Amino acid sequence: VITLGGKGSSLSSSSLYAIATGFASLRLDSSALDRLSTPSSNHASPPVQSQFPIPKTLSPLELRAFLTVLLYKLLRSDHSTRLPIRISEALNKFKNSQLDETLELGSIELSKEEASLVEKLYPSGLFGVSAVLDHESAALSAVSDAVAALSCEAIKADVAAVFNSMDSGDGFSAEEEIG
Repeated sequence: VITLGGKGSSLSSSSLYAIATGFASLRLDSSALDRLSTPSSNHASPPVQSQFPIPKTLSPLELRAFLTVLLYKLLRSDHSTRLPIRISEALNKFKNSQLDETLELGSIELSKEEASLVEKLYPSGLFGVSAVLDHESAALSAVSDAVAALSCEAIKADVAAVFNSMDSGDGFSAEEEIG
């Protein structure tokens, strides 16, 4: 179980990956739930039916990651809205199914301010897709390191020159001076 919305909580790529793949359940912190249920001054305009924009080009895994980041950003905002609760319920309900076909967030009553907030936070949901790629590529880099080591050993390559480089990479060594 991964808890979001508490004071000082953060969302790592491994936590996001666990939620997106359905290996972990999502729970909203009680302080976040209290904050969401407290009416704020942001509800000045009357609620209107607003269509929640669900990207059609994302795979179910990417969509779950997208919604998790959007949920996290909504919880960190100071607006009280029921949308984070709806998103967390949908993520927990459809853990192992085709989320893109069964997700029912389509028509939600939002105030104009809430609809504006979702529109503003919408692009940040793409960080979820990047986090999935980051998490999955971490395993790939370990494999590529092992393959490189075995390849160097197989051809009996002298790798001392490669790993004894005095270059710090910060641009301040004598070899890196221009001209």
